[in-house]
Amino acid sequence: MDERKFNETVARLIREARIRAGVTQEYVGRQAGLTRGSITNIESGTQTPPLYRLALIAAAVNADPADLLPSLHLDEAAGLAARHAADVAAVWAQASKRRGVRGEA
Repeated sequence: MDERKFNETVARLIREARIRAGVTQEYVGRQAGLTRGSITNIESGTQTPPLYRLALIAAAVNADPADLLPSLHLDEAAGLAARHAADVAAVWAQASKRRGVRGEA
């Protein structure tokens, strides 16, 4: 998966999670310290949220940050910019730890 496709998938997952949560872009923006316009841009794929803001967005829509990231195989992560691949790996590692603590598979 290339970086563009990765970012488009993140945008779609954020939008779907927000709709499932039944909250507005304005609400998510306030919770994440962003404007509604930024959330609109993130959901359209024209803006990529930094990892910290992604975690705040996830909290606002009652999701784990890993739920807002596409699943990547190691060979797919190679196509991402190093900083994005490292961020994805960090979020997945944290989510795996949390699932292990809660006893989820």
